Amino acid sequence: MTNKTFHVTVPEIDEELAADRLWQLGVEAVGVGQVVDGQVELWTSVGATEESIRRAVERLEPGWAWRTADVVTPVETWREHVGPTWYAKTGVVVPQWQAHELDAGPDVLVTLIEPGSSFGLGDHPTTRLSLSTLTDYLADHDASSVLDVGCGSGVLGIVAAQRGVTTVRATDISAGALEATIANAQLNGVNDQIEVDMAELATISGPYDVVVANILAPVLVSLAADLRRLTAVDGVLIISGILGDDHQHVIDALIPMQVERTTIDAGWASIRLTHAH
Repeated sequence: MTNKTFHVTVPEIDEELAADRLWQLGVEAVGVGQVVDGQVELWTSVGATEESIRRAVERLEPGWAWRTADVVTPVETWREHVGPTWYAKTGVVVPQWQAHELDAGPDVLVTLIEPGSSFGLGDHPTTRLSLSTLTDYLADHDASSVLDVGCGSGVLGIVAAQRGVTTVRATDISAGALEATIANAQLNGVNDQIEVDMAELATISGPYDVVVANILAPVLVSLAADLRRLTAVDGVLIISGILGDDHQHVIDALIPMQVERTTIDAGWASIRLTHAH
């Protein structure tokens, strides 16, 4: 399997700014090299399509140099080391190629995922937390609409659709995420319930009964106003991708929304927020 890494070379003084620009793309990690002759290289993965590369380049300052590099991933190696991810007693995410091996009971919701080239299988703690928090909420509340911000492989929106939510919108700035989400929605038979696009959050009209955003803290802070706006008055905002012991700045950015519940797992947090009444 071939993927691309996206590399940016900037003056040392611009390192923090460049890292922030890359984080705002919704990436999972940013690498930083050594300073050489006053220049530093940063790299990440933004997807392999021309559209995803173009959107990344648009975030750069004039004069910053960029390049892409092909990365060949030994598919079979990592596939041998993954398995089902149980996020609740009644919910499990299963790699598509292992579906025939799973012996789940009739009351268990099974979600099949093929991650594509750049996205996970629901096994990261932040995804498990988001799935668990979302499932708990849907079990106790009537919700007819869900917005998944930074959908990645699409697993959160797909589980919402499988659990009866009739209107699901999944957005991401990566074209690869859209491709993966569409394919996984079809794999689970819920493609008719999910709208998938690359719309900027500021252009989306709401509100939604549930807004889910499993993205990193800097991005959550930058999107805070729209996350509040898009959450229905009596709805809920579920955030993750934040550290369990270092997320107060994210909560502060979302004021006047109030924390209703916080769950910690493996050093990561999932937080459920509601509007102040």
